[in-house]
Amino acid sequence: MKIPFYARYRSPQDEESLLSCLKGTLATDGPCSKEADRRLAHLYPDSFSFLTSSCSAALETALELCSLKPGDEVILPSYNFPSAANAVLRAGGVPVFCDIDPDTQNISPSDAALKITSRTKVIIPVHYAGVACHMDELSCLAQEAGLTIVEDAAQAIGASCNGYPLGTLGEFGCVSFHYTKNISCGEGGLLLCRSKKTYETARCHRVHGTNRDAFFRGECDRYTWVLPGSSTAASELCAALLLAQLPCLEQITRIRRKRLHDYLLALKPLEQAGYARLMTIPDYAWPNGHIFYLRFADKSLRRHIEELLLKNEIEAKTHYVPLHLSPMGRKLGWCPEDLPESTACYDTLLRLPIHTELTGSHVERIAEIITKGCVS
Repeated sequence: MKIPFYARYRSPQDEESLLSCLKGTLATDGPCSKEADRRLAHLYPDSFSFLTSSCSAALETALELCSLKPGDEVILPSYNFPSAANAVLRAGGVPVFCDIDPDTQNISPSDAALKITSRTKVIIPVHYAGVACHMDELSCLAQEAGLTIVEDAAQAIGASCNGYPLGTLGEFGCVSFHYTKNISCGEGGLLLCRSKKTYETARCHRVHGTNRDAFFRGECDRYTWVLPGSSTAASELCAALLLAQLPCLEQITRIRRKRLHDYLLALKPLEQAGYARLMTIPDYAWPNGHIFYLRFADKSLRRHIEELLLKNEIEAKTHYVPLHLSPMGRKLGWCPEDLPESTACYDTLLRLPIHTELTGSHVERIAEIITKGCVS
């Protein structure tokens, strides 16, 4: 019996929603987009938000609105996807890579503090696996240094920190609806803004830097170019698919969290025996079950278990190449030894299947194979 790593959730309303959308004009900000924005506003009631074409587009917009000057620095974890670093470069800033907490694989507040200089303007915490960063500590750090927080909450829909949805704790938050995420529309994202004024500027940025919104509100007789911008609005078809997915978010999160806790219980003996470290869920974090991973005692054991699972038709995957180890990171002047915890994570972390089609019996089978592989 093959157990896939990914299994996209399919809502019973997916096809109906898409077909209904196809009967419309597919114009930007059509009825599907407006309704999706309205429903998402209920999930994030203390923020101003709108759909984007991707989470990367949301990150790029947020960094553009931070008004970086040449030489301004942005701190972000090295154990990370390149989107945030690319957004920094596109905005004219300098990405400064930071090490991670080995318990959560999230940004290390203590290492971030060491990276702050007079040129630091922004910090980008990434909520890895849908588990919240230590936002209280990071917020204090940002406040003391006068930094803007841009939350990379790509993996975090349905997750929270001390009861607050992830993505709402900084000046900006960025969420992903990529096909690998808990709910998806293939490609899509969400930009969250704390300030209404910043939100209005971001709305102009997303439609080529024009005052299109003001035109449709009847505030001017035509719209025109008012600031540097891009084309980052979500398509109507993506919004239609998202509309079918959103009502299922609570159910999806409940199932994935149950599988996460099944794994933690079944694999606890491995941690006690020293073969692997389980992912840690801090008391302040309410995860969404987006990822489950183990960090093995060493690289060779991780490889052995990965191969053993594959032989048993179970897909498991490693994750990021730390940005400081990448060819681009080296061009920026980083060396392999600079961030040891990120490098160790790269060597030892293995993600296991977790999705709504995974059952408790599947988890038991996976745990049994891993346990036997470690002790044999």
